[in-house]
Amino acid sequence: MSPQPPDFNRLLADGREHDASGFRSGCVATVRILRGDRLRLPTGRLVAAEPPGNFPDGAQRCAFTHAVPPGDYPVELVMADYTDPGNPQGNTAYDAVAAARVVVRAEPVNAWRLALCDGQDEADLAEGHIYAYPVDGGIGAFGSPEVFDVLGRNEEAREDLLVDASFGSDEPYVTYTDEATGNNLVLFRSGNGDGRYATWVGYTAEGEVACFLTDFGLLT
Repeated sequence: MSPQPPDFNRLLADGREHDASGFRSGCVATVRILRGDRLRLPTGRLVAAEPPGNFPDGAQRCAFTHAVPPGDYPVELVMADYTDPGNPQGNTAYDAVAAARVVVRAEPVNAWRLALCDGQDEADLAEGHIYAYPVDGGIGAFGSPEVFDVLGRNEEAREDLLVDASFGSDEPYVTYTDEATGNNLVLFRSGNGDGRYATWVGYTAEGEVACFLTDFGLLT
């Protein structure tokens, strides 16, 4: 069964305000788009996973089947900026990553479909189920299968990167670059912490891939 996507175009629009009174009375979350680094996809294949990924047979098997032309693409973070006047410590402001996307074409998205890996089929999904990647360290990432495989073999770089992504950066994202190839990995904090998160493909009216978006479920 094909899962129905949230209305990302409306819910994640820059400047949109969301009532977050379910968290605390009077709390409001406002959407802000933050440009991250550019992501290199040398073969046009993309992997979304918690780094370094658990790919015993190689990351190619977990790359999405929806390939794009090889190249460099901007990564954007959809931030939720919270204003919380009911906080007993005062009117504090804080933010979280609500979603992350790789922009392939700067065009409106006309339709959303679940991003699939080899061997996955929407027809196999039971009602209420979805393909998603697990997060148990509070971090997600976009990268090519090539760079995921390199990072998986480099324990020292992997440990340093995860520390930076969790605690060592003022920005909600960090970037790892493989010096030998120039391929890179963009990591970001998952706004809802640990869980399972789906990635969607946005298509233009002409049926071309406009973006890949991982939704962390804060605003949808």
